[in-house]
Amino acid sequence: MATKTNQFVQTPFKTEYAVDMTCDSCVESIKDVLTKIPGISRFDIDLKDQSVIVEGTAPPSLVSKHLKETGKTVIVRGQGGTHSGAAVCIFEDYTYTPLGGENATITPKKPQGLCRFIQINKDYCLIDVTVQGISPGHHGIHIRELGDISAGPSSTGAHYNPDNVGHGDIESGHIGDLGNIHVDEKGWGDLVVESRRIKVWDIIGRSMVITHGEDDEGKGGNAQSKFDGNSGPGLIAGIIARSAGAFENKKKVCACSGKTLWEEARI
Repeated sequence: MATKTNQFVQTPFKTEYAVDMTCDSCVESIKDVLTKIPGISRFDIDLKDQSVIVEGTAPPSLVSKHLKETGKTVIVRGQGGTHSGAAVCIFEDYTYTPLGGENATITPKKPQGLCRFIQINKDYCLIDVTVQGISPGHHGIHIRELGDISAGPSSTGAHYNPDNVGHGDIESGHIGDLGNIHVDEKGWGDLVVESRRIKVWDIIGRSMVITHGEDDEGKGGNAQSKFDGNSGPGLIAGIIARSAGAFENKKKVCACSGKTLWEEARI
């Protein structure tokens, strides 16, 4: 399924990316990519800090996509200016343990993904998703109505849909419809998109779910397609929590785990 790049607001802004650069050749390859992206007015590449700062009207999702095509690990680190709020969701796998009747339990396993939200302005929200350790292929990704993960994905309710419309894509379906995330053969996947409809202040306390199957974005031709895109049951889930500093972390090594920024990007 083709990846959509949303039409972005034509107001210049600044975005910082952490890019795993190791030499001058890396810098040149990044420079070559950035000069070819429409809407970029200027950029700064710092090899020592492994930082790329881009200014202009080009959507962050488009810049991130092209930077990753160089083969480098890329993380959206920050957005210049004053943002209107940020949030984070940690995805976890859930294991059902039948103990009989009301004693059955749902046990969360290790974290398998992270989603970060930043409200760039009143009109646009930047969404950055990373997952690991799930089956290769396309998986639907949705914001759910409820922030209840007591029974894993099954207790999160329906897709967030305050407009009461049919299921679809990120531009015209449920507000919680984010399309699909593609996972490679190593179980690693990421997605960076912008939404004109999601507002951080409306989704705090709700949940996100990544499903077993691919989301047909309402084009499946049956009733289930208009409900959930035939994407099947939830695979991993998490609650969306306020995170004022989600895009302001300058660390390179985690003090508690000893992992580098690039290792953490895959955890």
